[in-house]
Amino acid sequence: MTTTKHCRQCGTCCRKGGPALSREDLDLVRLGHIRHDQLITIRCGELGYNPGTDRLEPVPVELLKVRGKGGGWTCLFFNEAQNDCTMYAHRPATCRILQCWQPEALLATIYQNTLRRADLINPNDPILAEIERHEQACPGKLFTDLLTEADNPENVTRLTEMVRADLAIRDDIAHKFGISLEMEFFLLGRPLFKQLAGSGLECVEENGGIRLERRKK
Repeated sequence: MTTTKHCRQCGTCCRKGGPALSREDLDLVRLGHIRHDQLITIRCGELGYNPGTDRLEPVPVELLKVRGKGGGWTCLFFNEAQNDCTMYAHRPATCRILQCWQPEALLATIYQNTLRRADLINPNDPILAEIERHEQACPGKLFTDLLTEADNPENVTRLTEMVRADLAIRDDIAHKFGISLEMEFFLLGRPLFKQLAGSGLECVEENGGIRLERRKK
């Protein structure tokens, strides 16, 4: 049996999700190799994929990741036809470190020295106050904690309130600043209703609004 000791360009790592950015990647954004609207924020406390454990778990720090294609996780810069990277010369540090046959170096960097939204936004930009408003109304850790005990009717009520607040703030910010949906993913992260997968809850429209209920079997 042979052991792989070089990249075979199989694309497996790229299909598992875009890389998280570290402070080493700051110039990639400043120089325009990666745009803000090509990133998605995984907020502190939200569920995120940990390649070290190969499972979803609450992330202990805020992460900025390259967005996936469409509704999937495949890295936005992955060329499916050629099985290669469209920004290889300017790829993030995580991609440069990655050696699938010897992952120890990459695993040692998980959650270390990560970029945050505030690192990429002018400190005088009024959008920072809107981000803070969203964080106060919809904290990622609280949402994840409530999801773990979604059988409790009181928790479902609180989750419903948070999902409604999340959508209301997104709509308000979109109207105030005229931002695109892609930019919204950078500024506010994933909508809370998108994070219900696997919880047994689903959004139901009701009188022009929404509520959460247990998914029917």
